[in-house]
Amino acid sequence: MKITFKIVFFIFFFSCNSKNEEQQKTTIESKIQKNEIDSTKVDSIGKDSIENEVKSNTKVIVLQCSNGYGHNDFNRTIESEISRKEGFTIVPFPNKKLLGVTFQGVYDKKYCIPIIEKLDVDYIIMTRFLGNIKEGSEPIHENFIWGYEIKILNVKNMNQKISIRKDNLEAYQDIIADIERNGTNLLNDIENLK
Repeated sequence: MKITFKIVFFIFFFSCNSKNEEQQKTTIESKIQKNEIDSTKVDSIGKDSIENEVKSNTKVIVLQCSNGYGHNDFNRTIESEISRKEGFTIVPFPNKKLLGVTFQGVYDKKYCIPIIEKLDVDYIIMTRFLGNIKEGSEPIHENFIWGYEIKILNVKNMNQKISIRKDNLEAYQDIIADIERNGTNLLNDIENLK
């Protein structure tokens, strides 16, 4: 009887124990699956926040106008339009960092390499005046025709594109007004220049 009782007890204990093991296994597996799902959510949230952080840290510098150095409101207008876009940061012009680097008169990517080596930026905005202007001088006569052109350089892949431009304007203030009207186009071009 003692042996039979021991056998029955052993069988009972083993079956209960195996059920507990199966339940524990199922519980553990469900926790693992839940954790995998949660970690997937965390990974996707992490990826999204990293992508948003990257977008929010897009650094842009506007170089001095390549052929009209005295027009600070020209650059300020461009910087103002770019700053309207969330995620774009205008890098203040770093004269000290660019000591010994040619940055005046630059209107093409081939002249931007020394600038890129000194600055941590994503985009460089280059500008120039159009019209019957002599390099670096102010118009002196009444029949002067104003115009401008803005070029974007993606520093990462060195692709550049002329973004917004306008010529045959009657006055300098018409340039400022045109940039303000076309600021959205400039922002779209910056975002889409891959």
